[in-house]
Amino acid sequence: MKWTYSIKHKITAASLLFGVIVLVMITNINQRNQIEELESAFEAIYKDRLVAESYILDFSEKLHNLQVAINDPVSSLSQKQLIANRLLQEIDTLNQLYQATRLTEEEARYFLHFTGLTEEIDLRLKQGDLESEEVMIKSALMDLHSLSQIQLIEADKLKSKTDRIFHLGSIISQFELVILIIIGLIIQALLFSSKTTTAAKWPKNPGLN
Repeated sequence: MKWTYSIKHKITAASLLFGVIVLVMITNINQRNQIEELESAFEAIYKDRLVAESYILDFSEKLHNLQVAINDPVSSLSQKQLIANRLLQEIDTLNQLYQATRLTEEEARYFLHFTGLTEEIDLRLKQGDLESEEVMIKSALMDLHSLSQIQLIEADKLKSKTDRIFHLGSIISQFELVILIIIGLIIQALLFSSKTTTAAKWPKNPGLN
């Protein structure tokens, strides 16, 4: 019967439209998740990598200044201790700031060794032992170099993560566009078929002309 055929078309069209609504909702949820992931990645790049790298540069500068102060032939022991003590206090403040960033397991290991060295440098300084300071400062600088390399590696991982998110988002968008086009074509075909059926049901009477 014609009316049952029409109802089937309407049900099919309604189902397809419902599918479009569901697809739009899924797309919206997916986009929100991607935005949250990107925000998290960018925040990690800034807070845990760029800021941490700036701390490492400050560490290096203060250690070099400490090296210069200890090796100054003009200054007395008390003067060297005074300058070195101030620099070590500043390093201790930086230690706390660096510790507040997110550390990887490898990074935490190097940083623990670095803080141990700075504590040992401070202890030797108070004892007036400046001869062994040079070796420990060089070792601390090597730790900083390793920490700096870790920042580059971790930042590159985060960049790769954001690239994957963008690439996946592009693929999903293209897939959704194809699905919407197919659904649109099917709905258009159903509408055309419905019009054809209506025209066949109500034929024109030539005698009325």
